[in-house]
Amino acid sequence: MKHTLLILLAVLALGTPAQTAMAANPPAMKTTFLPEEKLAAHRKTIQRLEAYLSGIQTIISDFTQVAPDGSLASGKFFMERPGKMRWQYKPPTPILMVSNGSEFVYYDYQLEQVSYMPLDSTLIGFLARAKITFDKTVGITEFTKSANAIRVTLAQRDKPSEGQLMLEFSDNPLILRNLVIRDATNQITSVSLSNAKFDSPLEKNLFEFRDPRKGGMKR
Repeated sequence: MKHTLLILLAVLALGTPAQTAMAANPPAMKTTFLPEEKLAAHRKTIQRLEAYLSGIQTIISDFTQVAPDGSLASGKFFMERPGKMRWQYKPPTPILMVSNGSEFVYYDYQLEQVSYMPLDSTLIGFLARAKITFDKTVGITEFTKSANAIRVTLAQRDKPSEGQLMLEFSDNPLILRNLVIRDATNQITSVSLSNAKFDSPLEKNLFEFRDPRKGGMKR
């Protein structure tokens, strides 16, 4: 996969110059949040999702990513609540992303380039919050439920045009399986989780970024 497609930064910032250049005259994203009366019928299920996500203390999972051009990448995902995440891609994808709880670091090994952003400014950051709720800062734009699957699409209320994140769960038992990201240019990136382990202890240094350019931790 070409790292200029943004990799999972699409999940984080939901839009970059690289993706914008890919989309010639992209249609403007239109986001409409579902009104409370439409969500009322699903309130118990929504509360189940919030409780399930809030109850996960740590995750270790393999992931497979499909970029907007159909190219594939894979790696390992780690999360520790609150606020800590690590997306570690397998070669040849030259990307590492680490959150220490307050800021997110995006490092490109090929370009030797590092970018920092506040975790709270990203849509994906809400997944690692101490408590998950779909209300004041993140709202629901779509919700579907079938016998074996639940899908909920989210957007930031203060930046609704900057992208959407769809979470797909299998049901009975409830397990987070897939994430689908639609960025501000309507480019879609999907991420599938597999072989997930929950609530296992994680090493603290997983969430520390040591700049390789300064002799820090190597990949």
